[in-house]
Amino acid sequence: MKIYITAPFRNGENKKEIEELCSAVKQSGFEDFCFIRDIENYQKIFNDSHELMRRAKEEIEKCDALLIDYDGPGNGRIIELGIAYALNKKIFLITKKGTIVKDTVAGVADEIIEYEKLEDIIESLSAQA
Repeated sequence: MKIYITAPFRNGENKKEIEELCSAVKQSGFEDFCFIRDIENYQKIFNDSHELMRRAKEEIEKCDALLIDYDGPGNGRIIELGIAYALNKKIFLITKKGTIVKDTVAGVADEIIEYEKLEDIIESLSAQA
């Protein structure tokens, strides 16, 4: 199963955390795809925001599921979540323990996994592989 990973992007400052998340998904038995890493390469390469979101939709269509690392309101991640939901993709929502998840966000998730450290998600995700 191929999973589209969407996570907070802090101008590349959290590149290590994104790589750790992708690694945890692979360790769980899934093929990982991360738009920030695999298409954008941590740089803004799209001059047209419509092209950026069209390409994100195309990549979500190629995947079996979406995993969103949710830490509260976010623009692009929430749009990607909505696209995946509209395409009837399985949705894994991961969030740090104690994060408030709005009902509208929780309502589209098939699985909600809370974690303290990213490696905490491996066991729960492995059960879904």
